[in-house]
Amino acid sequence: MITFGLPIHRRGDVKFCKVSKKPQTAEESLSSGIGDMWLRRVSASSVALVASLLLGCQAVNHSSSSSPIAPSNEILYVVDGSSVTTYAIDPASLQPSALEVPVGLLTASSSLLQFVPAPNDHFLYALWTDNLQKEHLSTYTTDGSGVPQVPSAQTLDVTSLSQLNIYPSGKFAYAMQVEGSYDGPYTSTIYLFHIKQSGAFDPNGQVLGKYGPAVLPTLLYGINPQGTELYLGSDQQSGPEYWERSVNKRSGMLAAQVLLYQAPLQDSTFFGASLIIDYDNWLNTTPPRYVTVLPNTPKPQKYLIQCGSAMLSACGESSNVQLDPSGQYLFLTDSVAQQVRVGHINLPKHKIEDTGNFLPATAQTPGFAFSPDGKFVYALLASDLSIHIFSFDRTTGTLTEGPTPIPIPSSAGFAPALR
Repeated sequence: MITFGLPIHRRGDVKFCKVSKKPQTAEESLSSGIGDMWLRRVSASSVALVASLLLGCQAVNHSSSSSPIAPSNEILYVVDGSSVTTYAIDPASLQPSALEVPVGLLTASSSLLQFVPAPNDHFLYALWTDNLQKEHLSTYTTDGSGVPQVPSAQTLDVTSLSQLNIYPSGKFAYAMQVEGSYDGPYTSTIYLFHIKQSGAFDPNGQVLGKYGPAVLPTLLYGINPQGTELYLGSDQQSGPEYWERSVNKRSGMLAAQVLLYQAPLQDSTFFGASLIIDYDNWLNTTPPRYVTVLPNTPKPQKYLIQCGSAMLSACGESSNVQLDPSGQYLFLTDSVAQQVRVGHINLPKHKIEDTGNFLPATAQTPGFAFSPDGKFVYALLASDLSIHIFSFDRTTGTLTEGPTPIPIPSSAGFAPALR
């Protein structure tokens, strides 16, 4: 399966795939360059169904006041239909603090498609539709604590735009325009938008590629942490195919595409900075199932690790696999044990090793998000339908839970950010 970009983590029977900002270590997870971004994992043929899964926001006519709480680098946004609540996370105590009353962004009749923090969290980007199903892209500034300020600093009219990816420098962005119907054919067009110092988009997007018409659309997968490659993907009869296009860091222009990886059958695939993770989803395949680790090079010929139940039980029972931002650990959703197991990637020994650490059962799959710097994990647990905050030790794989979970409404989602 491939991913379709919606960077809000929601409740419900929806799967997600995470990408995150460039971390500190050599092996890094795939990044969209916007901090901690969530991607809704759907089949390419289901792209037209996204409109039924949107979030709405209620507008207010005044800017929020400055927060009396000392600001923190770690920010968590909780989006509930008509409002956004900003939380600061104390890095020592893991205690969350609401920085302001919920801030409304849009009118009640509008629907939010994407909510994307800028890499430095000084701006928030909202892709949304109005009551006439017309699409718009709005830029919101934030105060010194990360609270969004309304009204928007800029709103552009856009058409069929989706999968907004902000480059790690914050100076430009990519988006995909997908046009077509349930029956196809689809045409996908990738656009480059330059971003001004004020956070506003240059309204004149530049076309960098057009794909189709085809039975299934080509989708924008994301940008690697180094900002050197942009990934695209599409489902084919023989299985998902992924391409990469080299990025000019100064201009944002893209080189010709190169076939990166063709997944066998309908496997699920996740890209890290130097690793490709391919796994047989427990929900879609019969035993034996494997989690396979390959080098992130064009058309890899040999895997580095192939983990089945004999090596680690979670490898054979995973309904979702995520790579942490350091690229050293796999978070495997064990559908039998009802836990998210933390496995260490031991490349010299060609093994995935159980660290003994896990998240309790989450309310959905995967149901958790890494902070952009990889120091924290936010998990929506099934036990109380609240967001629990965990610190994550990347030297040992240890998870330590904070004292106070954040209850969220059934319609809410969340997006971590880093100032």
